[in-house]
Amino acid sequence: MTNALFSALAGLIGGRNASDLNQPPITTLTVDGALDITPTGNDTVRMTKGSALLLSVAAPGASGVGVTRRILSGSAFAHVVTFTGGTLESGAAGVTTATFPALPGSCITVLGVSATRWALVANNLVVIT
Repeated sequence: MTNALFSALAGLIGGRNASDLNQPPITTLTVDGALDITPTGNDTVRMTKGSALLLSVAAPGASGVGVTRRILSGSAFAHVVTFTGGTLESGAAGVTTATFPALPGSCITVLGVSATRWALVANNLVVIT
């Protein structure tokens, strides 16, 4: 089925449209480490480690400007995401850490607004310090 036909049918029945087919998959994280910055797409990472996962996020870099990252918890552990060098703008000074409650579904969304800064655009239950 072509994308045009798929879009037309989806519009009629209220389903997904062709642009949804190009959405990157959800990346599952099960080990501590650094979050890979994907400059070509907006994507979601889901933390599912069986204990608290420790994740670091570097500055977006020039290729990360305009990139949206969704980080969500998929397990009942207090995951910790550190934005290295204080690169997160959240409306408070000196913010470097996002601590997730031990609740699956807690999440944040950040947007690369410059080569050196992420902006917090959404937060569900995560403590930002």
